[in-house]
Amino acid sequence: MGIANSLKEFSFVGIGRIVTVTLQALFYLFFAALLDPSTYGELNLILALAGTFSIMSLFGLHLSLQVYRVKNITLISDQIITLFLISTSAAAIILLAFDPVSAVLCVGMSFFAMTQGHLLGLKKYKKFMLYSVIKSGTFFIIPIALYFIFEIPGIVFGMAISNFLGGIPIFRELKIKSLSGLKNYSRVIIHNFGLASGALLPSLLDKLLIVPLYGFLIVGIYQFNFQVFVALGVLPGVLYGYLLSEEASGIGHRILSSLAIIASIILVIIVFFLAPILVPIFYPKYVDGIESLQVIAIAIIPQTVGAIYGSKLLAKESTKIGYSAIVQIGSLLPLIALLGDLYGLVGLALAVLISQAANTLFLYLLYRTSLQAKTV
Repeated sequence: MGIANSLKEFSFVGIGRIVTVTLQALFYLFFAALLDPSTYGELNLILALAGTFSIMSLFGLHLSLQVYRVKNITLISDQIITLFLISTSAAAIILLAFDPVSAVLCVGMSFFAMTQGHLLGLKKYKKFMLYSVIKSGTFFIIPIALYFIFEIPGIVFGMAISNFLGGIPIFRELKIKSLSGLKNYSRVIIHNFGLASGALLPSLLDKLLIVPLYGFLIVGIYQFNFQVFVALGVLPGVLYGYLLSEEASGIGHRILSSLAIIASIILVIIVFFLAPILVPIFYPKYVDGIESLQVIAIAIIPQTVGAIYGSKLLAKESTKIGYSAIVQIGSLLPLIALLGDLYGLVGLALAVLISQAANTLFLYLLYRTSLQAKTV
């Protein structure tokens, strides 16, 4: 595949990811400006609860579906969807006891994630871009409209609606199959769950830990900074989504990976210079978090490198990659408690940076080990 064609296909994935993350970032930044930091922290606690249940119910199945769609293993793909229906239903029933609106959001988020894995696995990059735009556009409009009617529950329900709209393609694939065939793939699926958990759970569990330790005000400012980091994370997100399908097909992209790393360094430099200028102008309530914002932005560099090695390992059906979740979560949560107590918001940002670096180092060493084992 030529570099021009690769860049064209990468651009479809890129547009989809960029629109999704950009509008999502605007959504969060809009409410950050509208709400006081404490209320903003309360909202993010509710979203963290829904997101945590969604990730647990997904069990990394969106990544497994993407890999086996690429490999055209239809039977296993169908069984993965069946398992997804069972696990998502169970998670929603449990969450209903705590917060019914969060339960609806949990299911919507799971369906959207499965749709993305399904479309990327089929290499339907244009369709992936289309439904990403649909989800993102409605994600920005519907929750804002419902907020002025139902306040915070309206925001959550509006987010659920947008996720369901973006997840429409997977509805056509829903079917009930025997799960017997998954037995031979169980180790791979479990480790895919570990990889997905390592990538997503830290950004949810951190809020669940910070609130009881430091309160809604701190979590509100922390989440504001973290949302900027998420916006910067569009680059490794695009790279990961594209490279996974390509690597699973046996196609490598060294030049593209190098350019992505360079771009991540440039993004960090931009944040360092612009944060002290723009935050006081547009978000004066969050000026106490400027230094921590500059620190957390650095984490985009190891995250980008980690996306490269993660996609390579996942495409090779690594049965050890799931340990990355233990590395990232196991380093993040203790560091939040320790460094947050010592250095406040800067300490929380350092916890994110160190956990990202630790996870990337683990993925790199795992990849090198897999190459050495292959040559023996």
